[in-house]
Amino acid sequence: MNTVRTLCLSLALASAALADEVTLKNGSSFSGIVREQGDKVIVEMDFGTMTFKKVDVRAISRNGEDILSQFQDKARTATDVKSMMELAGWARDKGLAARATELYRKVLLLDPDQAEARKVLGYEKVNGLWLTGDDLMTARGFVKVGGKWMAKDTADRILEQEAQARIETDRLAQIRREGDQRHEQEMSKIALERERLEIEKKRWYEERERWYWRHGAWSYAPGPFGGVAGYILPATAAAQTVPPTPPTVVPLGPPSPVPPNRPR
Repeated sequence: MNTVRTLCLSLALASAALADEVTLKNGSSFSGIVREQGDKVIVEMDFGTMTFKKVDVRAISRNGEDILSQFQDKARTATDVKSMMELAGWARDKGLAARATELYRKVLLLDPDQAEARKVLGYEKVNGLWLTGDDLMTARGFVKVGGKWMAKDTADRILEQEAQARIETDRLAQIRREGDQRHEQEMSKIALERERLEIEKKRWYEERERWYWRHGAWSYAPGPFGGVAGYILPATAAAQTVPPTPPTVVPLGPPSPVPPNRPR
């Protein structure tokens, strides 16, 4: 890993030392291989190409070498592993990192076990296999958790914590569901009990009316429930019978008024 970092730093320094430079009128600078094409200025950098209009360019500073043309001339004769490795090293020294990488990959097509090309591309030999990227990290004993590589014991501890957190979350969710179910059941019971009491209250009013029509008489005096009309019960009837017993819950209001001329 340190070798790869050192190589990347060397390539960056070489590129900065050998590259041409384009300075725009707004002060921005871009380093790479500069080519002029018509009214455009093209800068080929390690990992991409940028094109500018000449009217936007203030100055072009060249290193005195047409590296790109030299590379293309050398590439025509680099057809075997040895010449391609030499050209890749030359391109790397001249700051052509992208072209050097492309050459190393072509080398591996001809010789998959070419050690230098493998190492430059970030490969490492583990148990007889050239590995890179995720495969290499896994072979080294690292585990990826949340997009980050870490030691296995650290990963196991984090995964255990996450599992416990999920269990606790599920437990709390189950408690909430059970509480919601109990609440719904209680509300259903309350609704049924309210309906039962309404039915009993209605039945009680009806029985009371029938009883008073049989044993009492109408009056416009204030009634026992605060209404404008009430019942007057003769003493003889009161002594002989008892009106219906109301339900256990006090009625919510007075009964509906009955016309005083209603026949008995």
